[in-house]
Amino acid sequence: MMKFFRPWQLRQSIHIFLLLALGVAMLLYSICRVLFFLFNQGFFVETSLTDLLYLMWGGLRFDLAAVIYTNLLFIVLLLLPFRFRHHPVYQKVVKWVFLVCNSVGLAFNCVDFIYYRFTLRRTTGSVVKEFGNEDWGGFAASFLIDFWYIPLLWLALVALMAWLYNCIRLEKPAKLNPWFYYPWNLVLAALVVGLCIGGMRGGFRHSTRPITLSNAGEFVERPQEMYIVLNTPFSVIRTLNKTSYQKMEYFSEQELAQLYNPVHQPADSVQFKPKNVVIIIWESLGKEAVGSYNKHLENGTYTGFTPFIDSLMGHSKVYWNSFANGRKSIDALPSVLTSIPSIQEPFVLTQYVSNDLPSLPRTLRAKGYHTSFFHGAPNGSMGFDAFMNLIGVEQYYGMTEYGNNADFDGMWGIWDEEFLQFMAGKLSTFKEPFMSAVFTTSSHHPYKLPDRYQGKFKKGPFEIFETLGYTDQALRKFFEKASKEPWYHNTLFVITADHSATYTYYPEYQTAWGNFAVPLLFFAPGDATFRGVEQDRVVQQLDIMPTVLGYLGYDQPYFSFGKNMLQPQAGNFAISYQGGYQWMDGPYFLQFDGTKTLGLFNYQEDKLLKHNLKDQLPQVRTSMENQLKAFIQQYNNRMLENRLKPN
Repeated sequence: MMKFFRPWQLRQSIHIFLLLALGVAMLLYSICRVLFFLFNQGFFVETSLTDLLYLMWGGLRFDLAAVIYTNLLFIVLLLLPFRFRHHPVYQKVVKWVFLVCNSVGLAFNCVDFIYYRFTLRRTTGSVVKEFGNEDWGGFAASFLIDFWYIPLLWLALVALMAWLYNCIRLEKPAKLNPWFYYPWNLVLAALVVGLCIGGMRGGFRHSTRPITLSNAGEFVERPQEMYIVLNTPFSVIRTLNKTSYQKMEYFSEQELAQLYNPVHQPADSVQFKPKNVVIIIWESLGKEAVGSYNKHLENGTYTGFTPFIDSLMGHSKVYWNSFANGRKSIDALPSVLTSIPSIQEPFVLTQYVSNDLPSLPRTLRAKGYHTSFFHGAPNGSMGFDAFMNLIGVEQYYGMTEYGNNADFDGMWGIWDEEFLQFMAGKLSTFKEPFMSAVFTTSSHHPYKLPDRYQGKFKKGPFEIFETLGYTDQALRKFFEKASKEPWYHNTLFVITADHSATYTYYPEYQTAWGNFAVPLLFFAPGDATFRGVEQDRVVQQLDIMPTVLGYLGYDQPYFSFGKNMLQPQAGNFAISYQGGYQWMDGPYFLQFDGTKTLGLFNYQEDKLLKHNLKDQLPQVRTSMENQLKAFIQQYNNRMLENRLKPN
């Protein structure tokens, strides 16, 4: 039989041999994707052949990452720059490493041909914890008996892999001068390592985060299609040692609904007002930078670094105690646009990002809105475009759509002034009503300014303050341009930050609560009644979606972990996570480790959190613990059960 196949064998140098071997693994993963689709076609009835081909194209990115991860030992063994790697015995060892490692990867893919129909998601690293105390042998035996054809299919794939591997023959090089052989092979090894790192990360740009499950959203029209794009080894690897939420039973369902309920009902006789919505998410704008929030600083002489925001606050609805729900840029978009916080780790890095998510863009699209998102960074940065596609945003405008690299800051994206002007122009081309969001870029390390603005803006104790002044002016110019357009007075603007600044100067902003303090303004230029400051209310990013829907008079039930700030009875809380749960309710700040309260402070009076009141105020502590536990129970259980809908 080997003689029959010998004419098909390819004799290659060791680096081409490595490339072709990894190509064999990639081919097998693509075959598994087709089989996964065929076995589960009933769950993808809306996916056409054209859709499938595009999903398979997108899947190559995830296959490449998985193949590199699972073949790291194989790659290292072939890259060692020594002549013994050509020895027949060594090559047999390398072959078996390749076959065993990839057979395991294929086995994971094959299991999900069947297991997907029970979980409606790819298997993740959490399955190890989930069944850690169970009888794995019993599960395996039951699976092999009930679905006997899957092991046979796996064996066929392994046999195909072995045959294809044998078709590639390693060519032993002629004797070379060692002074050339070793340096040259070291250079090639370094090059291959660099390419492998890029393949595992999903790209080479500094703004590219290692791809995770949420990046599959870039290629899909329907959330469930993410599982066609993904492969199981990738899903397992990228979720290993990630937090898996545990089912909570603090309260009965009746008690839980009374303490906290994320299902929002419309008010009686409400009438929907189709106003435009524009949400501005400002990179690293901590409250410390805004003068109006800090009149108590420097004996009342503090003016801050954002004069335009100060002027706008006098014409906006402002809730004085305003907070972000996370500390990273990737925490902000789920909080702001889907009202889902990052608990313990960024939400977009969890397996639950594939749940049927609520979102402001999708909710308003059902009301006839045009939806868009603007981010001046290179397309693909931080996976924003994928997440926007996942939550129902129709059009994404990034650096590619801007189309003029002359305005690139050289690091993060298009300068804020130029990009916000571009956005203002685009908004004027959209049919009303529209909903749009923008994420600024310029107030990000290394805190550069355009040459024409050097020395123009107020300097502070850290470089970031000067760039915040620049973005403040860019926003002023954006509003100047927008105010001349007919849609302007029919628009609700929301301005907040993705997170607080990394560098803070005043001690109160270096505390556990100050680390999350950000501005949050609701500005409706055509509505003189929607203004004023509420000193006692606590607002958070999670509240943006329900408050916007409340302002618009949304007339259907919807799901949101936040609260409608236009309903005083909706509560007065904010949540964050920093080594443990943090819960605010009115003037009080609770720190909870998941089991017990560590601290209770009146953060409005005790800004530096020096006086722990957990033993002095037991009733307040118990009440806040119960509220937080109810939130955790709703959050964990609904994530686990994919119940993020009002019904």
